[in-house]
This record gives sequence, structure tokens and C-alpha cells, in this order.
Amino acid sequence: MKNLEEKIREFREMKRLADEAQAAADSLADELKAAMTEAGQEKMVVGEYKLSYASCNRKDIDKKRLEADHADIYAAYTKVTTYRRFQVA
Repeated sequence: MKNLEEKIREFREMKRLADEAQAAADSLADELKAAMTEAGQEKMVVGEYKLSYASCNRKDIDKKRLEADHADIYAAYTKVTTYRRFQVA
């Protein structure tokens, strides 16, 4: 059990470091996007790097509305997926 506890501690530390790194990366991305917005540019070349920050559109199905308006169709096309979730608390 002690070995597992050590692995769990190490896992949690690695997760904490990864979360910190992700937060730092997100902050830098926000700064880059702000600079592009301020410059009025959707695309920029900075040295060897190409940046793009453009609006995109995506079509989604309003599942709640479909279920309310056409429950039979919603039920016929609903797929249940089983998966396993790993958690450390």
C-alpha cells in the first residue's frame, strides 16, 4: 500500500504542475490574443511564428429543444456510451 500511496502523491504533484503550466500557457495565449486584437489582425507573422485568431462558426443540434419538440426522434438517435473514469481524491 505504501508504494501506491507514493505513486498517488507523485501523480497529484504532476497533475498540480501540469495545471500550473496550463494556466501559464493560457495566460500567455490571452496576452497574444489581446495583442492581435489591439493590432486589428486575425493573422500575424512574428519571426518564424504564424499566429491566427479568427472567428469560427459551428453548427450544433439543440438537443434539449429536439427532445422537447420531437421526443421520438431524439430517443431513436440517442446513443449511450459506457466509459471508465479515473479519479484521485
